[in-house]
Amino acid sequence: MIQDPKDQHIKAIVTHFELTGKDVLEIGCGKGRITRDLAKYARSVVAIDPDMTALAHARATISAENVEFKSAPEGIPKLPEKSFDLVIYTLSLHHVPEQEMLQSLKSAGRLLREEGRILVLEPGDGGSFNELKRRFGAGSGDEAPEKAAAIRAMQNLEGWSMGETIHFEAEFLFNDAEDFFINKLPDYRQFSAEKLAEITEFLNRHTTDNGIILSTERRLNGLIRKRTGTV
Repeated sequence: MIQDPKDQHIKAIVTHFELTGKDVLEIGCGKGRITRDLAKYARSVVAIDPDMTALAHARATISAENVEFKSAPEGIPKLPEKSFDLVIYTLSLHHVPEQEMLQSLKSAGRLLREEGRILVLEPGDGGSFNELKRRFGAGSGDEAPEKAAAIRAMQNLEGWSMGETIHFEAEFLFNDAEDFFINKLPDYRQFSAEKLAEITEFLNRHTTDNGIILSTERRLNGLIRKRTGTV
């Protein structure tokens, strides 16, 4: 499986937000797929994640000298205030428990310099991969309630304004059906023959000469600190 083979995530980020020369905190780096691209533009990247296995993979595959990986089992770790220009949640805010989302965003805001921004990259609803998630529980399954909660948290963050939503499409590339099942439906051997046939037929419709290509909608929002006082 190759996630985002055409680098749509970083293209969307750098098209709409200045990244060159910035000190960046990435929340929810996972195996480092987006971390790798952030490091090509940013001055420094501190990448955090609660999953030690994913972090070990990221450390093993990313050798950029301007990247530092940190374990974050309880959310955002203690870091010096006003030490970053950008905090970016990479497909991670909706994984934060709903009752902790606002506090997470507030903690991110305290780590930013005065002109700093919070970026939130989240899954959208469209695309063939999301259809598989809703219909068959692929990957993390239907996350509609969690995604809605993340949007509410951004809208309700006191002292910050939520910019317009930037929609774009990314892709997953799988070698074949087995590659898809192993990575996104590991319990597939427990499925009925009828269900397996239905999923396989769906995958066949998205099979190309290069493999199975599944699309997924993404949404990107920037949060900007509100100005206070008078001129």
